Amino acid sequence: MKMSVIAKTAALMIAASMTLGLAACGGSDSSSKSTAESAAESAAESAAEAPAETESKAEELKGAEQSWGNFTVNVPDGWKLKGGDVLDESNPDKVAVKKSDFSYIEIKIEKEEVQKQQYEYNKKTYTMNQKDLPATTIAGIEWNGFEYGNELNPGYELYGSSNGKFLRVSGVGFTFDSAQTKFVLESLKLK
Repeated sequence: MKMSVIAKTAALMIAASMTLGLAACGGSDSSSKSTAESAAESAAESAAEAPAETESKAEELKGAEQSWGNFTVNVPDGWKLKGGDVLDESNPDKVAVKKSDFSYIEIKIEKEEVQKQQYEYNKKTYTMNQKDLPATTIAGIEWNGFEYGNELNPGYELYGSSNGKFLRVSGVGFTFDSAQTKFVLESLKLK
């Protein structure tokens, strides 16, 4: 009985999605072309407006300074500071500033050989649209690294050192030049 209800529900959902799909595909060839052209024009207009939008969001970004283990950083409003990692939630050498499980900036203090090994591994792994970043100094730390991904799933990996501590940063869901990255990294202080 239970399986019959599940099967019927699944069949109804599939039928509904097929009906919507057919309705969306209907129309003449010329309307498909004009719809595609309109979508392309809208995307181009949005891309042209994007820099101004990013700048205004940078000005709006607010938050508070928070500390965990060996780190003090600004945490944007609505985000969380999460210390440690999956293997050791009390690890004072790892912290993440999280918007969500898919959008975060993770900062780690590692031994130099581990930092290099992890960075090289990630560079070989995250290859989609990968590009090297120019050396950039933020909060007295010179960062080197690379970006990867696209507009829907950007990310970056950085490495640097401060006072003999070797740092690696993984940004997921953000580009290196994003307001969120700047907000967090410009405030970074190590104990």
